[in-house]
Amino acid sequence: MKFVKTYWLIVPSFLALMGCGEEERITAFKNVNLVPMTEEKIVEYQAVLVKGDRIFRVGPSTEMNIPPKARVIDGKGAYLMPGLADMHVHLRDDWPLSQLDMYLANGVTTIRDLDGREFMLQWRDEVSAGKRSGPAIFVAAPIIYGYEKKAPDLVAERKSGYDCIKLYSYFSNEDYQKAMQIAKTHKLYTVGHIPFAVGLDGIISAGMDEIAHVEELSFELIDFDRSRNLKPEAWLPYVIKTAIQQNNISAGFDIKDINENQKRRISTLANKMRSSNIPVCTTLVVDKVIVQKLFEPEVFLARPQNMYLPQAYKQAFIQGKEKHQIQFKGIRDLAPFKYNLDKTLLGELHRAGVPIVLGTDAGSGGMGIVPGFSLHDELRILVEIGFSPYEAIATATVNAAKVAAAMTGKNDFGTIEVGKRADFILVDKNPLEDIAHIRHNRGVMGGGEWYETAYLQAIVSPDLIPGIPFAGIIKNVHEPDDTFRTYVGLVMLGHPIGNLPDDIETITLTGPEGKLPLGRKDFTWMSQFNEFWGSIPGSPALGTYTFSVTGRSMSGKATAFQTVNRPLPVLNSEMFSPIDGELLSSRTPTFSWEPIEFSDIPIFYRLEILEAHSEKRAYATGRIRNMLSHKVPNGNLKPGQTYRWRVWAMDSQDGLEVQNRSNSNWKTITMAENLK
Repeated sequence: MKFVKTYWLIVPSFLALMGCGEEERITAFKNVNLVPMTEEKIVEYQAVLVKGDRIFRVGPSTEMNIPPKARVIDGKGAYLMPGLADMHVHLRDDWPLSQLDMYLANGVTTIRDLDGREFMLQWRDEVSAGKRSGPAIFVAAPIIYGYEKKAPDLVAERKSGYDCIKLYSYFSNEDYQKAMQIAKTHKLYTVGHIPFAVGLDGIISAGMDEIAHVEELSFELIDFDRSRNLKPEAWLPYVIKTAIQQNNISAGFDIKDINENQKRRISTLANKMRSSNIPVCTTLVVDKVIVQKLFEPEVFLARPQNMYLPQAYKQAFIQGKEKHQIQFKGIRDLAPFKYNLDKTLLGELHRAGVPIVLGTDAGSGGMGIVPGFSLHDELRILVEIGFSPYEAIATATVNAAKVAAAMTGKNDFGTIEVGKRADFILVDKNPLEDIAHIRHNRGVMGGGEWYETAYLQAIVSPDLIPGIPFAGIIKNVHEPDDTFRTYVGLVMLGHPIGNLPDDIETITLTGPEGKLPLGRKDFTWMSQFNEFWGSIPGSPALGTYTFSVTGRSMSGKATAFQTVNRPLPVLNSEMFSPIDGELLSSRTPTFSWEPIEFSDIPIFYRLEILEAHSEKRAYATGRIRNMLSHKVPNGNLKPGQTYRWRVWAMDSQDGLEVQNRSNSNWKTITMAENLK
């Protein structure tokens, strides 16, 4: 890209009326190479002045009068370009880190959610008012799927406060036409799928404003019966089955091998879309990720951005229960075929001049598409299929702004011009030479607020991500042979993560005296307690212990503290009742023992009964203060079975807080065949 020394006209007398006296509200970028996106050019040594959330001056740095109290950002050698827009996202509040922060950190200053909820309207208004950091937000009303009772009437019911209406795949032709008539009556912008029963011609004739995925157009290349009266869940399997029957789909299939008839149909489809002038949202990164998940799962898991995925999603993927793993079961070869077909379609649409707007379908939590990061992957795909870097960037700037204007009547972002919203990315290298240069920024401005790289990195720091949820336990344990051991426990909290224990690859433990000689192989997985357990000789050193666990794309940390080592005496098992080897005839036998002598603190006791020849626990009490006997409830001990039992003494009622414990010797009992 050659540099063009073009200077922008300024009307000083007009700008003086804009209240520029409030110098404390002015931010000045100087000495930047401007990427205005008004056309494919770079303008050298420019200055851009921002007042509030608007651009109010643009011109050569040498000629710009910067107010003395302005905040100045010297972009010498850097490139100032418009912030990017992802026009197909799904905001959720259950991600490990804020999606809004992830978008900002990646230079995404505008997003559009296509399945809105009330909280998104609040976020939208808070961002607009400067009360919340994040990209500007457009919000579609909650999806109308088409199978709801009186689905067309929902268009009017759901319009209040939202920026557009999204219509899904399951409308009948009659209901779709009614829904579109209602939308036109209320002057609502419509975006959505192409309903199976309607088809492209139907949505064009009804006047739908935008297609939510390029993949929707691939269904137009399949000859299926749209008049079928199918349940919603039956449509996609029917269409997929028909597609497989009509195409030679295999893992080695090359999209270049499609027959002349299909090539003509793609060309006809592109021309039809050009005539309709309906924008198409891209979302190709979804196809790419599906292929990766199915054919290169280890590569997918190793993606750096996957650290931001919800833990529940990673667990589902590792267990083979993720959405696309299930959806493509038995038809895996369809995924690369579909990806190549969708890329071919988008390339043809682009060459035909069809309006293309960037979207990634990020954020739902169920597909592995990470907010913000996915936009850069989408840009790279666009360049790979024939878009120039400028054309790819335009889909996320200029074209996105045109769609926003059609939705709201306001075109105020996407280019660097006086009066536009102050959304910028300051990047080190020319983005029109290599789209990857956008990933590396010096900072981002969103709505007039400047965020330096250090801040952006901090708000998405991996250190903020909750890891594998577990609690670490350190105990000083007095054993029956009069030795002391350090017991180490890792108790998994909540739902188990993945397929434990196989998915846990490393366990490391560092104490006040350094790393402890315990590795993954030294721990036993106690499935009934959801716990890893290990031990080493000797009492633990006093101080802080840090536990680190890693698994397949997962990690976690926990700490535990040992503040005092108490030599709790071992209970005298000679005073236990029943005696060792006793035959018991009661369904509810009573166990008893003598207290230990340790007067400084309260002592809590626990009775534990295991099956004789395994570690399977048959029964255990809680940790009960001063308990010296206990009657086992009926049904826990089986006739004819042999058990072993012991008693613990400890210094806390809470298992996670116990620091000192003593274990008695094991004793055995046998239950009679006929219990009373």
